[in-house]
Amino acid sequence: MTTIANFISTFKNAAFSNKKSFTMDSSKKLESITRILFEEGFIEKYQVNDIKNNKKTISVFIKYRNKSNVFTDIKQISKPGLRIYRGINEVPCVLNGLGLAILSTNKGIISDKNARENNVGGEYILKIW
Repeated sequence: MTTIANFISTFKNAAFSNKKSFTMDSSKKLESITRILFEEGFIEKYQVNDIKNNKKTISVFIKYRNKSNVFTDIKQISKPGLRIYRGINEVPCVLNGLGLAILSTNKGIISDKNARENNVGGEYILKIW
């Protein structure tokens, strides 16, 4: 299981069981994805923690509205066995802008809105709505 798939399944399981937060091993890619989810309002906050042996963990605090989580679903699009790339003109728009697509570009991991503003395409990592 990839780190992104592990993050997605942990995130969904924690949210649908009404947990306030979850903690897992961190990586630069997960920190970037979590930062984008925070900026777009899908999570309340996040915190990167240092532990023994230079191993980092990330704590994600899930955002709820009226005792329900603020997202409906989150899916991994590009997988290790099948990479999905989108060009400049093919950057996805999830639910007419209500959702969020996250892409890995030459300018880093960015949201679909920033990809359109910067006029870049890249690997379509995940979508959340």
